[in-house]
Amino acid sequence: MVQKIEATDVTEEEALNAAFFERADEFIKQANEFCRVEKGTQEKPSEKRGQVSAAMLFATARFNTWVAANNFKDGNEMRDAKDQVMSYILQQFQMMLEDNYDEYCEQFENYLRFRHNEEFHANKHDHDHGH
Repeated sequence: MVQKIEATDVTEEEALNAAFFERADEFIKQANEFCRVEKGTQEKPSEKRGQVSAAMLFATARFNTWVAANNFKDGNEMRDAKDQVMSYILQQFQMMLEDNYDEYCEQFENYLRFRHNEEFHANKHDHDHGH
């Protein structure tokens, strides 16, 4: 049974965390859609995931640069703060990456239980089985 949570029971920090994870989930959902391999194509799921990952990294870098730029009066001020901004963003990314990497190591079988099935179904029509 799902317990109904009253709005007054949720702290501002919990609400911000919920919004954070909802946004992250939407980005992941979109990335998963981009990773979808169309039936009948020669695309390999692993290659498609790599392409989507690269695009997400670029988009994240571009968006974070834009967010940082909005904190400065001009390009010179932004240039002067480059090391500080880079250090902060890289530190945050490293912490998030380490947390998620460790979680995947712990939950590997659970999180990737459909992996072999996906590869099989994506390529099952590529081979003549003599039927």
